[in-house]
Amino acid sequence: MLKSSSFLRVFAVTLLIAGFSLLLIRVTLGRDAIEKIGTALLMPSGLLWLMLLSLTIQLWPFRRRDPGATRSSAALAVFALYSLAGNGFIADAIAAALEAPYLHIDPLTEPPVDYVIVLGGGGGPGANGRLQGNSSGDRLILAAQLYYYHKETKFICTGQRIESMNATGVDPADTSRDILIRLGVPSDSIELLGGKNTSEEMQNLGKRFSGSEVRIGLLTSAWHLPRATRLAKRTGLTTLPLPADFRSSPQGQPLTTGQCIEAMIPSGSAMASTWWSTREYLGMLLGR
Repeated sequence: MLKSSSFLRVFAVTLLIAGFSLLLIRVTLGRDAIEKIGTALLMPSGLLWLMLLSLTIQLWPFRRRDPGATRSSAALAVFALYSLAGNGFIADAIAAALEAPYLHIDPLTEPPVDYVIVLGGGGGPGANGRLQGNSSGDRLILAAQLYYYHKETKFICTGQRIESMNATGVDPADTSRDILIRLGVPSDSIELLGGKNTSEEMQNLGKRFSGSEVRIGLLTSAWHLPRATRLAKRTGLTTLPLPADFRSSPQGQPLTTGQCIEAMIPSGSAMASTWWSTREYLGMLLGR
């Protein structure tokens, strides 16, 4: 009859193997590489990955004696899903699929437009109360750059908070406007427009520009542009895509061996990228 090894024993062996692997990396790739990869393993996402691997190894020998193999199969499924969700290569590939249509576009060399729509989501209140850019803050940096290239351009900042989901009391449109003014864009060049999600924003913009022949640029994150552009067309808006905040890796730059190893270890940044990309696909599936 098979005896179950304790989880702690299996986990200890897993850590020993991981430590030995790090020593090999130290010999082959150098100290800097081992610091990066070792840190990735010691982060909560890396430690949880090793724990799930240990649990899967512990339960796997008993899959034939487990009715329906529920425990071993569940452990393997959770480990596999977690590994895929936090894998840097997969996160990059999903983001790249969304961003591919816009790789050739340099917004700063595109013909000037009359209005640039800056979709909300590029900033928010910091812990000290100051409005600041977030991980999508490149939207606001690009908007300010466009102003300095074409000072006659007008800007429309969109976004309205959902009160039950946002206790800050500040709308995304107000945040964008505040940051753009601090970056040097005149207040009289900025217009605000509401909308609690991208669909509502595009509906409001469709009404705002109904029957107009002005040239409109749509500025948002590259991974968000496919859905935003589709919703804009639904309301009759023809827009020039102005991509910002690319999440996928630069094209034509091969990864080093150290980067490949690090990308295989689940990380919070990869999970965040996968989360945003999956959210876009879900939105497109639901027509939102």
